[in-house]
Amino acid sequence: QAWELAQFIHHTSKKADVVLLCGDLNMHPEDLGCCLLKEWTGLRDAYLETRDFKGSEEGNTMVPKNCYVNQQELKPFPFGVRIDYMLYKAVSGFYISCKSLETTTGNDPYSGTPLSDHEALMATLFVRHSPPQQSPNSTHRPAERSPLMSVLKEAWTELGLGMAQARWWAAFASYVIGLGLLLLALLCVLAAGGGAREAAILLWTPSVGLVLWAGAFYLFHVQEVNGLYRAHAELQHVLGRASEAQDLGPEPQPALLLGQQEG
Repeated sequence: QAWELAQFIHHTSKKADVVLLCGDLNMHPEDLGCCLLKEWTGLRDAYLETRDFKGSEEGNTMVPKNCYVNQQELKPFPFGVRIDYMLYKAVSGFYISCKSLETTTGNDPYSGTPLSDHEALMATLFVRHSPPQQSPNSTHRPAERSPLMSVLKEAWTELGLGMAQARWWAAFASYVIGLGLLLLALLCVLAAGGGAREAAILLWTPSVGLVLWAGAFYLFHVQEVNGLYRAHAELQHVLGRASEAQDLGPEPQPALLLGQQEG
């Protein structure tokens, strides 16, 4: 999903002056999906960029004191977790910065209960025209050591593991479908022959339900495999392009690799 979102941002923001991505991404800052999204798109995190922050500790937007938060989900994060973001970037010719950022808690004026299970974010952004300048990320370091390449390789590996698991579940569902069909055939034979007719009729409905459930389960994981395969192939193509670009010296930039990918 993070890779698809990153690709969506690229294809829909080609003529944009400023790109903003705000909302609940359901990923903590160290999550692979979050790192992939920021490294590939070049989006900057307002919480990390601002010099004037007010709010909960470490910018957490899911905090234990909120009565709507499932405390079981916060066990790995005893002080809360930051999963809501304001991400931004400007294209060449523009400059954008975050002047201030704060997390605000909205409470019902009568009961005092929170209005949401998440803290709200409010930021002040400053946008102005700026002469084109070289990106500070274009450092002359080996591509294989860059954060972008590390994240891409890790995402490629994780997608491969996800495909293997989804294929296993699809195969398991196909076996269940086969066994269910055999059971249905056996029940038909028993019902037609008169032997154990009542038992066969009673078992017919659960058997049909089992086959239908396994069929839906199979289709779901087949679709998952197809989606993961497409993302895996795209990442493999990008990594191949990046390997070819290593001889150029500077770290390969996402825009260059995307252009090569489209070509």
